[in-house]
Amino acid sequence: MMKKFSAVFALVLVAGLMSPVHAQDAAGAAVSALVTKWAVVTAGFALAIAAAFGAMAQGRAVSAAAEGIARNPGAADQIRGVLLLGLVLIESLVIYVLLVSLIIFFVRAGPLGLV
Repeated sequence: MMKKFSAVFALVLVAGLMSPVHAQDAAGAAVSALVTKWAVVTAGFALAIAAAFGAMAQGRAVSAAAEGIARNPGAADQIRGVLLLGLVLIESLVIYVLLVSLIIFFVRAGPLGLV
C-alpha cells in the first residue's frame, strides 16, 4: 500500500511541477528548428543502433541453429521453426524502432520537413 501511495504521490508531484513549464510561451523558431534537427538525428541513431544489434542477434541465432542442426540433423524441423520465430521477433524490434523514428520525424519535422 505504501509503495502504491508513494508512486501516485510522485506522479502527482511531477505533474504539478510540470504545469508551469507547459504554460510558458514558446522560445521561438530557432529553438524549434534546433529541437527538430536533433529529434531527427536521434531517431536516425536509434534506428542505426537497433539495426546493428538486430543484425548481430540474427547472425548469432542463425549460427546457433546451424550448429544445432549439424549436431542433431533429426531435430532440423524443430530448430528451423524456433529459428524462424526468433528471427521474426528480432526483426520486429527493429521495425518498432523504425516506426518510432518515423513518428518522431513526422511529429517534429512535418511530412515534408517544413515545420
